[in-house]
Order: sequence, then C-alpha cells, then structure tokens
Amino acid sequence: MSDVLHKFCREYMRVQPTVPIRFSQLSVLNILCSTPGPHTPMMLAKVLGVSRPMIASHLSALQVAGLVVRMTSPDDGRSMYILPTKKGKTLFEKTNRDLEKINSNLAKKMGQKNFQTLLKLVSQASDALSDTQA
Repeated sequence: MSDVLHKFCREYMRVQPTVPIRFSQLSVLNILCSTPGPHTPMMLAKVLGVSRPMIASHLSALQVAGLVVRMTSPDDGRSMYILPTKKGKTLFEKTNRDLEKINSNLAKKMGQKNFQTLLKLVSQASDALSDTQA
C-alpha cells in the first residue's frame, strides 16, 4: 500500500511547476497572497504549524528573492508585518494557474467524481496525520 502512495506523491511532485523557491516557502507566500492581513511571523508560524525560527528562515529567503518585504507596524513599532511584493504576487498567481491546470487535467483523466473523492480522502488523511502529531 505505501508503494501506491509513494508513487502518487512522486508523480504529483514530478508534474508540479518549477518555482525558484522551496515549496515550504511557497506555502508562506500562499498565505500572504490568499488570506487577509496583516500577517506577522508569529501568525504565519502558527498557521503552518512550524517553529518561529523556521518562519524566520523562510522569510529571509523570500526577502532575499524579492518576494516579500517586512514593514514595521504603524500601531506598534515593535511588531513586524510581512507583505508580498509585486514579484511575490506574480509568482503566486503563476504557480496557482499552473497548479489549477495540473489538477484540471488530473480531474479530466480520473473523472470529476473520482477526483472529488480523491480530494476528500486526501483531506481526511491530512487531518488524521495532523491529529497524530498533536
């Protein structure tokens, strides 16, 4: 059974669009571009379920790549907000379009009903794995 999951994961990753950052960093960019802000490093760490040092590392890499900027909070000079740059938003939008195309092709090949079942089961499996780590 694990061979089936490994093969699926390998094949799904193989068809993913090429991006100039790690997928874990893309997850940060995804949150910044698709959810209302303001976003703080602490909030990002909590949403992604990772440590603050991990988020700091991701944000540094994203900043060096010109995909995010840090802005001091106008309300509290000690707090830092993270904002996507135009370049970051463009990368997010392109990657999303590419992923939608991949998933659309997968849905066509599998059939819409089977594809929806796959999404539901993957979601349940993700939740079950998250519960075991809590």
